[in-house]
Amino acid sequence: MTDTSPHLDQVVVGAPARRCYELVLAIRRYALWWPRLRCEPLGPEAMLRIGSRIGCRSGARSWVMEVTRLHPWRRIDLRCISGDLLGPLTWEFVGRDTTTVVRCAYHDVHATTEPARAPFARGGALRLLRDAVQRDALPGMRRLLEDGHDVSGGDLFEAMHTLRSVRRFRPDPIPDAVLLHVIEAATHAPSARNAQPWIFIAVRDPELKRPLAALYLSAWQAAQTYTAATGADADIRDQPGYDRMMRTVDELATHLDSAPVLLLACLDTTQLGPMADGAGTILAPQSAYASIFPAVQNLILAARGLGLGSTLTTVYASVEADLRAVVGIPPYVHIAALVPLGYPLRPFRVTSRRPVDSVAYLDRWGTRFGNT
Repeated sequence: MTDTSPHLDQVVVGAPARRCYELVLAIRRYALWWPRLRCEPLGPEAMLRIGSRIGCRSGARSWVMEVTRLHPWRRIDLRCISGDLLGPLTWEFVGRDTTTVVRCAYHDVHATTEPARAPFARGGALRLLRDAVQRDALPGMRRLLEDGHDVSGGDLFEAMHTLRSVRRFRPDPIPDAVLLHVIEAATHAPSARNAQPWIFIAVRDPELKRPLAALYLSAWQAAQTYTAATGADADIRDQPGYDRMMRTVDELATHLDSAPVLLLACLDTTQLGPMADGAGTILAPQSAYASIFPAVQNLILAARGLGLGSTLTTVYASVEADLRAVVGIPPYVHIAALVPLGYPLRPFRVTSRRPVDSVAYLDRWGTRFGNT
């Protein structure tokens, strides 16, 4: 059964056309604004391009779409190519100064299975898709863009060049699909002997976050007392921005439980072979932690690519045993990093760092690139 009549659903969004276009291309962010439709890229990409395929599921129905054409900032053409639905679908973006009319158009769509044919009843309207677009997708897109959420970061190098420590978060919860994307990216990191000795615990229960935050604060206060007594920060105390940075560090320690998720990146010593003994003591720290920190960096970059902020912290080390007890981690598993995750209060921007020619040599110490 085919629906040959065209359908056009639209909404006016208070954002430039480019942001709307980029949001639709950012396939791994769909859970943020279209939760009733689960979309998974059938490939490693974070941003759709011509030829990209997406697996879609809504309830018991599933289908595969392919990107057929891209008209930057104006239009995205897709086609359902297999599964319960077949036919074309188009996103259009008509910019009007600071607003954009976002349109979702579809026609000549037909169902290939009996369960998918029910929405075509009574005049042939594709009510399933239309309902999902009108009530879920377009309002969700509008809310996300008008609330100021960051929608960039789909490109790896953009994520790297805008990566910073985020210690202040919005209260918005992180959808399960987004959180799982971040953890999955972490698990694709390399590790010694390909042991993959990592375990990730995402803590978002307020009743668990509170005791974790209290322990973290006690460790932070002890570290501050030590720093004040020994002058341990004397070498960086006068650097520009130091006081501002320390205020945000202190704010994080004081309000750690306000982060939507506290992610514990753990190292299972039973998977380390000769790098640890039977009691869980790490015998070769450099090699052992080289098998978990690449995964943590993957996690942080993936979070940035999905618009999440994070920061890697190990201040908790003095109270690690107590942290393990709160969430039931066995003694042979070490917490390698605590990473708070959430949507940042301020947007990502290109970070300022020392120029590469001041930190890189070619062949020999002191020989700079371009001076050979």
